[in-house]
Amino acid sequence: MNELPSFFSVLGIIFVTTIIIFGILLLIATLLIFIMIRRKKIVFPRATLFLLDALYYPLKRLFVYSNMDKSIVDKIEIEIRNGILKNEYLSSKIKDRIVVFPYCLRSIDCKAQVSPELGVNCIKCGKCKIGNLKEICDENSIKVFIAPGGSFVKRVLKRHPCSSVLLIACHAELNEMMRILSTQGIPQYGILLKKTGCIETDVDIELVKEILLGVN
Repeated sequence: MNELPSFFSVLGIIFVTTIIIFGILLLIATLLIFIMIRRKKIVFPRATLFLLDALYYPLKRLFVYSNMDKSIVDKIEIEIRNGILKNEYLSSKIKDRIVVFPYCLRSIDCKAQVSPELGVNCIKCGKCKIGNLKEICDENSIKVFIAPGGSFVKRVLKRHPCSSVLLIACHAELNEMMRILSTQGIPQYGILLKKTGCIETDVDIELVKEILLGVN
């Protein structure tokens, strides 16, 4: 008479099976990323986004170990989210919109004061692109915030919970903020900086205007 498998044998089988499934899903996610890059088209957006979110950190490590650009993972997720959420964002009332600029977009000579609650209080000195965009926002009753950090966005939305949000940042910060807002069901759109770094970064100002004032 055969003995029943021991607890540790069953545990070992479950562990190996889990590792195999994890490896297969990681391979599928990687293949989907390269298919989208090659075809320049998003495939199975919601299912792909769910998979990339679930495997976010392992995917980025895999890209690093393979000497590939890990920012690809963030950029693909941002593109998918924008595709899914763009219509919802554009359907929101312009006066209910918030735009969050990154701290690094300011001029190195910026004299504006910084508040932990309000962020940078732009004085529209004309030394960076934020002042010009803030002028447009003020004319359209769009609230402007210049974030000293990713957690700042959470504080803003506690005070303005019914807003839709335009986010501008580098790939890692932008994807992180968009992932957070997605869990809260907040209409949003993300624009990547065209020049990154810690100081005096840059953004496509015409694209910001287009999305900022866009309607469905």
